[in-house]
Amino acid sequence: MSNTTSSSELIQALSDLHQRYQAAYADVDRQPTTEYIDEWQAPCYASEVRYGEVAWRPVLQQPKADFSGVEHGLEMPLNAQVKAFYGQFFAADLYVTVDTHPVVLSQVMCSEDLDRLQRNLIAHVLMKRRLGQPETLFIGTGEESEDLIISVDNATGVVGLEYAGKPQHAELAPNLTAFLHQCQARVVAD
Repeated sequence: MSNTTSSSELIQALSDLHQRYQAAYADVDRQPTTEYIDEWQAPCYASEVRYGEVAWRPVLQQPKADFSGVEHGLEMPLNAQVKAFYGQFFAADLYVTVDTHPVVLSQVMCSEDLDRLQRNLIAHVLMKRRLGQPETLFIGTGEESEDLIISVDNATGVVGLEYAGKPQHAELAPNLTAFLHQCQARVVAD
C-alpha cells in the first residue's frame, strides 16, 4: 500500500474502526464511556451522566471540521489524511491495540474540543520547527509511556512513533488508512 490513499478510503477505515469499537463493547453488553464535560454539549454523548461518565457513540460532524485557519496560521497545508481523520466524526478517544501495544487514538467530541485540538496541533508543529525536525501531526498516544506519541509525518503520510521533542523513530504504517486497519478495539474496564 502506498503512502497516499484517498479520503474516502480513510473515512471508510475510520468508520469500520468505530463499528468494530462499538461492537466490541456490545459483545460484553456495555457501551463505551468517557468523562462528561459539563461545558461541552458534545453530540456524541449518548446517555445520562453517571458518576461523571457518559456513554458515547460516533456522530457525523455537521459541518465537517475546517482546518483552513490552522493551515493559514502555519503557512502550510495539513496532511489530508489527518484532516479526514479529525474531520469525520464527533467521538470520544478510541482505546485500541496495535501489534500488542495499547494505544489511545485522539478524536474530537464537539466544536470546543476541535478548537482545543487545533491549538495543540499548531503548538506541536511549532515545536517541531523550533527543534529542526520533520513536521508531524499527532493522532494519539501510546499507553506504555506518557511521552510516546502516534504521529503522521505531514510530508510523507507515514504513521510512526515519536517521543515528545524527538523525531519519529519507528514506522507503524505507510499511511493512516493502513494504520487504522491494524487497530484492534480494546474494551476498557470502568
